[in-house]
Amino acid sequence: GGESAIIVPITVPPAVNLLRNRMDPSAAQGVPAHVTLLFPFMPVDALDTSVRNRVAGIVASEPSFRVVFASVSRWPNVVRLDPEPAEPFRRLTRALVEAFPGYLPYGGVHDEIVPHLTIAQDVPDDYYAAAEHALPGYLPVRDYVREAWLIGHTPDTPWHTLWRLPFGVPG
Repeated sequence: GGESAIIVPITVPPAVNLLRNRMDPSAAQGVPAHVTLLFPFMPVDALDTSVRNRVAGIVASEPSFRVVFASVSRWPNVVRLDPEPAEPFRRLTRALVEAFPGYLPYGGVHDEIVPHLTIAQDVPDDYYAAAEHALPGYLPVRDYVREAWLIGHTPDTPWHTLWRLPFGVPG
């Protein structure tokens, strides 16, 4: 039972984490700031060595890279930061979907893959405005992407990291 996700954790400034903790329900469930590669992914009890090896191989095919989040964007129910470059995240999502065609990003509800770091989601309207107002003062957020995490939860456990999967060596 339970479900899993493949994410790239991103280190953000404490003030950005505070906003996320107040405004993104996943933060309260133990999910760190991240860019999602694939969610929903398979049930936790279906994760085995062969799945791990396939996911690890895909993640390792993408070299580690520097990422910068310099702009704030908005969907109706999400305030997000946009990564530059976005393409490595997109490539990984496409490769994962190719390897696991039964698992489409967000269940297939969006045609386009838009890598992003969610700050606010499913909150009252004034929260979105507050997030959009506060965030530019903390940008750009810079990080160096070194690994993807496969995280999971079950009815008995909150989200937690099951596998840490390194990116490839640059150059």
